[in-house]
Amino acid sequence: MTKSIKKFIKNRFPSRSSELTAIRWLRIISLLICYTGVLIYFGWKAYELSQDERTLSYKQDDSSPIPAPKATFLSSYNFKIDCVTFYYDNTTDDCNKYVTNTYYDQYFGGYLLNFSAPDLGFDNPNDNANALSEIGLLIVITDPKFTGGDAGLGAFFADRDTESDLASASKTPRIKGVSGYKSTAELDNSYYLANNQSYYLFYSRNKLSALHQNAKNVLSGNGDHKTITMINSILVSYPNIAVGSYANVIISPNSYIVITETENSDLTVSDFLSAVGGIYTFAMGIYLFLFGSDEMSPWGLIQNLPCARYKVRSALYQSLRPNIPFSGPILSNDLSVDQKFEAMEKRHLALELFLKEYVVSVDNVVKDGAHSEDIEAPAENGVEKV
Repeated sequence: MTKSIKKFIKNRFPSRSSELTAIRWLRIISLLICYTGVLIYFGWKAYELSQDERTLSYKQDDSSPIPAPKATFLSSYNFKIDCVTFYYDNTTDDCNKYVTNTYYDQYFGGYLLNFSAPDLGFDNPNDNANALSEIGLLIVITDPKFTGGDAGLGAFFADRDTESDLASASKTPRIKGVSGYKSTAELDNSYYLANNQSYYLFYSRNKLSALHQNAKNVLSGNGDHKTITMINSILVSYPNIAVGSYANVIISPNSYIVITETENSDLTVSDFLSAVGGIYTFAMGIYLFLFGSDEMSPWGLIQNLPCARYKVRSALYQSLRPNIPFSGPILSNDLSVDQKFEAMEKRHLALELFLKEYVVSVDNVVKDGAHSEDIEAPAENGVEKV
């Protein structure tokens, strides 16, 4: 284990016999800083990915028609609602077919009634002169036990699919900034209705394009969204002018513009890998610019500085002399055969040392058990062990 660690360190921080000690340590420290910085960035991005943070992008559309909202009424006493539609051409129509009969709900402890008009929609009057103008809901308490006063009447207004959509969305773990949509829809569109009052409900339509929690979106963040439609409403009260009613609600659009909020993941797996890979490439690019690569381009900016260039070249020359040039008239010298073979061996070892440190390491091409560390160059000739 220790041997493997030493070998790993030696491979990651190779030393050259011709390298200045100060530059070698500066190179090692810089490489450690690069690796440490990339690891810290990796941890930070991994934490961001685990948070599943999202942002909302907004888009506005001129939608026509705007569907009428669904309304749910709750009272402590039995009641009924008469529905009337008003149009811009001054005509009216009966819309009681969209009103359900009241029933007693044990869970809420009161009487419930729903208004849902899938066929009714508000066109922009600038585009349609005969468009629907208002929907009037006249609320009458029919319970014989009611003697006047407070009927405990409340109303909740929503898009027709909002309640089921929000119920479905609430089963999925939500994220910061979006988890409040369910409570916002329920609270902002819930109202208490008092006796002898009429109300104008002005509303606008919003859409939340919620990003699905699936493998595809976690990986790339593209494509799969579910649209949840909601309304934003304002209830304005004024003295009741409807005879014989408990309260009166008139529904009208506040805006014909539909705002779509689309969820986008701040960070996905592909973004994470790209960011970490990019910062690693950037850090190593700076390192190679300063110190050069391991073999093919061994000198960078640091080694080529005026104050270091001469010392670097001198150190390389001293590590290889007197075996350079690598080829020379050895055989023609007045030497014995053994001396000539010894001189050729020294030059071959010096050439191998040069190739290993400045071209390509022979450790990457020789078989296991035949590493060049087993070959020793004569130290007295200035060539260290390979």
